[in-house]
Amino acid sequence: MSFLSLLCRMVVALLPAWVVTYVLACVFHSQRVIHALTEVDVKVAVSERLSMSAYDLWGLLPSYGAAIALALVLSMMVVALLLRWMQPSSLIAALVAALGGAMAMLVMLLSMQPIMGVTLIAGAREITGIMLQCFAGAVGGVVFQYCFKPGMSATP
Repeated sequence: MSFLSLLCRMVVALLPAWVVTYVLACVFHSQRVIHALTEVDVKVAVSERLSMSAYDLWGLLPSYGAAIALALVLSMMVVALLLRWMQPSSLIAALVAALGGAMAMLVMLLSMQPIMGVTLIAGAREITGIMLQCFAGAVGGVVFQYCFKPGMSATP
């Protein structure tokens, strides 16, 4: 397999993985913030929950979207190399990719505090929020593995 072919497969697999990870991470973030508001007796209608999630999808795109993209590119490169070296069963490959996606999110979230001096994602200030963000990364990792598996090709 040529380098260009491998690069095309990576891009084709990374794009849906990033979209899934970003959408889930944003929705989880929005809903955790809204949940914190409801704990102090603020009433939030379902329509407001949906509009806040939609607003966050757009508003977080330049910063959080870029951070997630970078984290996924780095982690999925490692996952692709591991899967090529290991040649595991489909289940093990999915688990490795899920772990890679979850670790990408965890490392990204933990590195934001020292670099930026602030927890950028308010929905990830506690363990539940961090776990939800890692879950988003795990799902994105599985999407990457499904799209990147050996039988898939970048050309129709």
